[in-house]
Amino acid sequence: MMRWYVKKAARAGLALSAWGTRLGRRPRHGSVRVLTYHDFGDRPRDPFCVHPDVFEAQMGWLAAEGVAVSLSQVERCRAGAATLPEGAVLVTIDDGLESLHAKALPILRSHRIPAVAFVTASDAERHLSWEKLREIAAAGIVVGSHSWTHRSLGRLTPREARDEVTRSREHLERHLGRSVTAFAYPYGTYADYDAVSARILREAGYVCAFTSQHGAVRPGADPFALPRVKVEGGESLWLFKLICRGALDGWRVVDRTLWRLQAT
Repeated sequence: MMRWYVKKAARAGLALSAWGTRLGRRPRHGSVRVLTYHDFGDRPRDPFCVHPDVFEAQMGWLAAEGVAVSLSQVERCRAGAATLPEGAVLVTIDDGLESLHAKALPILRSHRIPAVAFVTASDAERHLSWEKLREIAAAGIVVGSHSWTHRSLGRLTPREARDEVTRSREHLERHLGRSVTAFAYPYGTYADYDAVSARILREAGYVCAFTSQHGAVRPGADPFALPRVKVEGGESLWLFKLICRGALDGWRVVDRTLWRLQAT
């Protein structure tokens, strides 16, 4: 419990401090923050679980601001072929848990928010039926790969990593009847991907991959090392608004420190 409160205080403190130095500034054109969610439900002090009422408020704010964008828009922005709205945000949801269909999908539909669901293919039937996953895809949610068994690509041999990304993509495409070209690295720390991982993904037919490193996607960014910003449970709407405007981009300093601890 102490760790929970310390981290919450650190995230809020960083956001307020960062935003305090940028008061009156508008978000930058040509950049987008990619938000990461995992689960939805009522589990207090679980950072991976956002309460549905909180998610509803967050998506309502994005809709009212008109800043929610699609994966294809982000890809065009990264390639320098499109300009996004100020403060643009892409919603992504990892793991393909049951709450994606039961809790998140109705809210996304209600507010017409584009999103990407990164699914661990071997776990899909354990969490969601293929019928439900096809319903998610039919609703306009892009389905991407989160590997075959949710293992760190950076800790695997090239042959094992190739099997993880190829089997996942082929399995999802076979069951969904849709192309799968986006990938999210399991865990996503600096220890979990590298130049070899990127080459393997490119050769397997992927066009982009997302990490867990904080920051904004900007034109010219490496398509196989795109940053994301984690949205945690137990946080207020005011903090969510600041996160969407870049106030937690500085957390990447923590990202660069913690991965070394995780790798030991």
